[in-house]
Amino acid sequence: MADHYTLQVADRVLLNQVNFQLPLGEVIAITGVNGSGKSTLLKQIAERDPALVISPKAEIGFFQQMSYQFTAKEQVLSFVKHRSDYEEAFFRSVLHSMRFEGTDIYKDVRSLSGGEAIRLQLCLLFLGRYNILLLDEPTNFLDIDAIEALEKFIAGYQGTIIYVSHDQHFIERTADSIYRIENQQFVRED
Repeated sequence: MADHYTLQVADRVLLNQVNFQLPLGEVIAITGVNGSGKSTLLKQIAERDPALVISPKAEIGFFQQMSYQFTAKEQVLSFVKHRSDYEEAFFRSVLHSMRFEGTDIYKDVRSLSGGEAIRLQLCLLFLGRYNILLLDEPTNFLDIDAIEALEKFIAGYQGTIIYVSHDQHFIERTADSIYRIENQQFVRED
């Protein structure tokens, strides 16, 4: 929730005295032109900007664009196993739905392509113990099958998802609410 919230980077005001309350349990898309502040707003939510009201019960998972570099020398399967509380059969099914099939689960995470690394990051988010997911351009570098799998994950997710996207088709298929950043304002679209 925000009350007269101003978001500024250096001397550039991105949001000016905006008020909003994002609904719980919904899938919320944030749109706007490049440079309007969409990704910056997600980052401020993830970092719990003190000027925003965020429940102390919020467990936030954050997917950032271009944050898919892995440094651990580990296979995909063991990488997920060490970072998930779920039974192996379940996280294997999640990996499979994001097209980690056959020998793909034995690839070294450092050797994954950009699209594979993004799919792995998204798997980790959906396997995490979060009640709010922030996704910054989650469909970038994904093929049609991976986007469809992501849409299914989103549809089945029990918490709140706030994402930034320029993919109109993805927005139409997944968002319950759409907010647009325009002229330093945060406007809900009807």
